[in-house]
Amino acid sequence: MLQIKGIRKELSKMKKKVVAVSPLIGDKAISGPAAQYMEAAGIDVNAYGLAKMYSDVCSNIVIDTKDKSLVKKIQNLDMKIYDTKITMKNQQAEEALASFILKQVHV
Repeated sequence: MLQIKGIRKELSKMKKKVVAVSPLIGDKAISGPAAQYMEAAGIDVNAYGLAKMYSDVCSNIVIDTKDKSLVKKIQNLDMKIYDTKITMKNQQAEEALASFILKQVHV
């Protein structure tokens, strides 16, 4: 979506209110081709690579607790980091992640 004309520019204007949720745990995508696309683009395949890629359009990122070792590196991008379990295997897990984001990320 960020490649659609004007989207990246508009998001950058309100980046303090934008939250990214990492689709990765370690160097593996939870599902889908995110890791493959990042690798093909020469981007670090981890939460830091994702944060760096989105640092111009968001200032908040939710990462999996297994990626806590990347917190300092991501903080250097001037982003707020929130860690929790991001795997959503059922509706209860989906609701738990949504609730976490709404409670923790005050945007």
